[in-house]
Amino acid sequence: MKARIEDIPDEKQSTENVGKGRKSFNKKHYRIQKYSNKYKINQWEERRKKAILRNFYKELDKDQKQNLKKPSVSKNNDQNEDVKQPKKMSAFRRAKQEFLNKQDEKRKRMEQVSQMKAKREEALKKYKEKRMETYKKLSKKTKKGQPVMKDRLEMLLERIQQQVSNVSYTSDRQNFELFILQIF
Repeated sequence: MKARIEDIPDEKQSTENVGKGRKSFNKKHYRIQKYSNKYKINQWEERRKKAILRNFYKELDKDQKQNLKKPSVSKNNDQNEDVKQPKKMSAFRRAKQEFLNKQDEKRKRMEQVSQMKAKREEALKKYKEKRMETYKKLSKKTKKGQPVMKDRLEMLLERIQQQVSNVSYTSDRQNFELFILQIF
């Protein structure tokens, strides 16, 4: 008397599947298609591959049609025509050439950037070494804690010699006095 629920066929399911001939709704598959980034990337890659193949076969057809249209008169005439008329590049070849040109430019820019970076690092290294030397000279002390004047005077002398070499020497006394005042 008691019938099992499993034994009773579901009328809606059986009529849908048999009558219309379609599959039941798969929620998991729908969610993967709707929200999965991996699925979308795979779809995009497939479309891209198809487009590339389509363009390739299109190019083949164009080349075959052009070969059929060209009359074979003589080799010398063909060579003269090639010299006179540069071949028109197809869109695919033009895009490929542009891509290669952009890659070369990018590579050159990267080399320039790396060279500039190396120069900057080298200049920074020299600057730090010079700064360290001046710090060592200025921080020297005597036994009683007084600064050692020998190194300080040498540094002043070097600074004066650099400024004299940079500024042209004039016999004007006023300019010389201004120069001495700037140093001290």
